Amino acid sequence: MPRNWDDEWYEPSRPLPAKDGIKAKNVRGAFGTSWWAKRWLAVLESFGWGSRLTRGRSYARQGQVLNIELQAGQVSAKVQGSRATPYKVKIQLPPLSDAQWERAVDGMATQALFAARLLASEMPQSIEDAFGAADVPLFPQSARDVATDCSCPDPANPCKHIAAVYYLLGERFDEDPFLLFQLRGRTREQIVEALRARRASATDEAPHDLPTPAEAMPRLEDLLDRFYQAGSQLDTVAPRIAAPEMQAGILRRMGAPPADTEGDLRAIYQAMTSHVLNKVFGDE
Repeated sequence: MPRNWDDEWYEPSRPLPAKDGIKAKNVRGAFGTSWWAKRWLAVLESFGWGSRLTRGRSYARQGQVLNIELQAGQVSAKVQGSRATPYKVKIQLPPLSDAQWERAVDGMATQALFAARLLASEMPQSIEDAFGAADVPLFPQSARDVATDCSCPDPANPCKHIAAVYYLLGERFDEDPFLLFQLRGRTREQIVEALRARRASATDEAPHDLPTPAEAMPRLEDLLDRFYQAGSQLDTVAPRIAAPEMQAGILRRMGAPPADTEGDLRAIYQAMTSHVLNKVFGDE
């Protein structure tokens, strides 16, 4: 539908076809599959940018975004619009200070599971609690936390070019959750190394001289009649059997397999997951 610009009517411009652009993996519906990617987009949409972000979905799906470069505190991208020269997009999110990262790592180090999950390229859903307890924001808290700029003439901010980068950035977080940490100022290696140092320090500080038990341990022959019986603590064990949040995490840790077998391996891992879940919870 024509729009008014300085009292002149014109037809909305259409983007020029982009060559070798980054097309969204999600061709319809919501963007992002992991909770952290969805959280990233949900936070941005909560700032009242919903209608503006929506305009960028078609750009993201058409492959209008030519490239995305991420570094600490800033995302740079080029987006093909209606003009021959692609527009330059910048998204800035202030990196955390060294003191803030120290508090955040201290919070994560209290949970042994965090290091294991992060090493598996998965982001624990409760990690926001660790950051919150340290009074450090992992995700932006308000629109003022995110500064955006585009070289296009559209006065709206974010424009559709910026919005397209937002959505594709969410998919990049799907592929590598550590990019979110990198945007906030720390690499995967820095975080994992800091967590290992915290855990090692806690082990070294633990007392090595175990106290003598107050009661003598019973003899083995006195326990033979109930040796294989489950103890009362079994009721406190609650195993969690579910599909992993990050599919084929081993491929993300080890890199692309040879001979173009990545698609086949992903299908095998997914089939194995479905088979096991069906064995445990199905009718077989």
